[in-house]
Amino acid sequence: MNKYALELEIAQKVAIGAGDLLLSLSQKDQHVVRKATRELVSEGDLGSEKFIIEQLQQFFPDDSIISEERQDLETSSERVWILDPLDGSHNFIAGLPFWSVSIGFMVAGNLSLGVIFFPLENEMFYAVSGQGAFCNDKIISVSDNFELSKSVVMYDNQFHLDHHSFQRYESITNAAFTTRIFGTATKDLCLIASGTVDARIWNRTKLVDLAAGSVILRESGGEITDFGGNDPELDFRQVVASNGHIHKEILQEINIIENT
Repeated sequence: MNKYALELEIAQKVAIGAGDLLLSLSQKDQHVVRKATRELVSEGDLGSEKFIIEQLQQFFPDDSIISEERQDLETSSERVWILDPLDGSHNFIAGLPFWSVSIGFMVAGNLSLGVIFFPLENEMFYAVSGQGAFCNDKIISVSDNFELSKSVVMYDNQFHLDHHSFQRYESITNAAFTTRIFGTATKDLCLIASGTVDARIWNRTKLVDLAAGSVILRESGGEITDFGGNDPELDFRQVVASNGHIHKEILQEINIIENT
């Protein structure tokens, strides 16, 4: 039996259950609360989170949980589930595609498992460290593109969080073939992992956004670092994810801004 087989099975079932809940809510008018000036939270966020936490606590009562909307949950165990119950909340609220359920799993400080489910597309991406990355049970891998000038690069939509964001974006648009902004971290990571696009840049992010996707990306052959080229470990803030082949070139482009 593969390592973490039970955890993977449960995470996938729970993600599908949360996805079904979100699909039903997406057809209804929802109560939406403004958490911050440019951040909203919906019934979908809270309902999905409640469902996932209850399910995980039922199967793994001794494990800890960190979640997007409840950062203060108990984290004393070395086994920690890291949740984004609705990644792409603003897309979901606006009736746009590109939103998902994201469930990561960490053991003794190491991100070990990632499950990301896209209910609208019925796509299940998943990976366990050392066992490869998959979409709907088919193995996936990053692109073999070695040139930034031929690359599709996804970019951060949170321009207001970092005063260098526009400068970095201009630098990347000049260097890359083209850029896209979908507003969903998990979608972009899965697109890189499956070889559809080549990279993504975050000027400001956090652990819950990337925990599951970083496992999937690495298992597909990709690379993820901070802006200095170092392993971000659990300190996900300024991050570059790529197919690995164009990683250094991207870092050079964005770090030109830091040195001006």
